[in-house]
Amino acid sequence: MDGRKHKIISQSSVAVILTGLVVVLGVLACALSPIFVLRNINVSGCRYVQPEDVIRIAGVRTGENLFQLQTDEIRRNLEKDLRIDQALVQRSFPSQLNIEINERVPLAFVKCEYGYLEAGKDGIVLDAHRTLRQMPVPMISGASVADLFVGDVIEDENIRKVLSFLSMLEDSSIQSLSEINIANPQDVLLYAGSVQIRLGSLEQLPDKVDVTISVLKELQQTKHPIEYVDARYDVYSVRLRQ
Repeated sequence: MDGRKHKIISQSSVAVILTGLVVVLGVLACALSPIFVLRNINVSGCRYVQPEDVIRIAGVRTGENLFQLQTDEIRRNLEKDLRIDQALVQRSFPSQLNIEINERVPLAFVKCEYGYLEAGKDGIVLDAHRTLRQMPVPMISGASVADLFVGDVIEDENIRKVLSFLSMLEDSSIQSLSEINIANPQDVLLYAGSVQIRLGSLEQLPDKVDVTISVLKELQQTKHPIEYVDARYDVYSVRLRQ
């Protein structure tokens, strides 16, 4: 009886070992198979960063085996770049790697002692310029920073409130603004071209997102010259230019 039991146990052990061996050989076969060679790298989510730059930062090349790619390591490489907030890296069998990025985008320019800083969400300095040739995002005036460089974080509370406000706007709304003056924190002034928009205090900015979007859309549609828009209250009023 014991001999039969021992024989059954031995047979079971052999079966387990053989199964494990088959699995290992299967994995090795897949890892070495030309079927799973990386032939295509698909990059999505790019607005400012070029796809070829994303591939270079990721450190991957076509011709590598898809199984041998460490997706977590690739993601960490990408997220070390200041321009990339988050990255998602996934294999797509048999021969493709998908990389999706969420970029940190500039929200405003801020004056500094040597020129201008591009500031993104959470106050991160994305770039620095001695002069400005183009202004795709508004200038925050009435405040400045010092001793900050690319990769640093702006700690100024008033500037961070403005950046938080801008991050809640649509891209088209941000691009239509030329300046945000916070010289008087109780009387924040937005400028869309020559039109002044009076928003009230910095503390009110989170509540002014919807009205700001509405005002900017109206400015694009109106045919009458506008001097300023008073949006300090629940219902905004428009003063036409005389």
